[in-house]
Amino acid sequence: EGGSDFHISPDGREITRPGREGEPLEGLDREIFLGPALVLARSMRETWCLHASAARFKDTTIAFLGESGYGKSTLAGHLGRSGWVRVADDILPVTGEADRVLAWPHFPQLKLPEEQQPARFLPESLPLDAICLVAPAGADESPRIEALTSTEAVTALLSHTAGTRMFWPELLAKHLAFCANAGGQLKAYRLTYPHRRDALPQVQELLEKIC
Repeated sequence: EGGSDFHISPDGREITRPGREGEPLEGLDREIFLGPALVLARSMRETWCLHASAARFKDTTIAFLGESGYGKSTLAGHLGRSGWVRVADDILPVTGEADRVLAWPHFPQLKLPEEQQPARFLPESLPLDAICLVAPAGADESPRIEALTSTEAVTALLSHTAGTRMFWPELLAKHLAFCANAGGQLKAYRLTYPHRRDALPQVQELLEKIC
């Protein structure tokens, strides 16, 4: 409500505002364009946008999936200041190939200003090696990490893809096929930790062990 209508071409390669072509994108319209419109356009080209942060340690890239408020961005920010490379803050586009999953970090992270966009120093794409489903823990609990089954990995990917409420049946079928394939390729874990900054060094240690 209060924003413009946007049109996405059938091939997903062009997004326009009917009747307002050429006008600068500002305020709510910019958020719509860089949010749901761009997510849907990418999905139409079978690039699926995970609601996830991500970071890379040595040669291993991990995406952190979870509900809002579970600490995904906080974790990626901490890792990026502690010897890791921050890859994404909130949205991570991914594609599937026959034998691997690729992450595409050059996607606008709406919560970060231009000078803090992680992709500035990253290649166009990176192999995605693992996913971590982030879960909250009690304030007095210790961080822990456990492996997920491939079925649980598929469920995590299905549950944490942005924009799926906009998908029609054909696109839902393509998304399901991607998740089924990717869930069998990626290492998958559940990361449970209390949302406290003093727990982050211990979380980092656990993550570096699985890397």
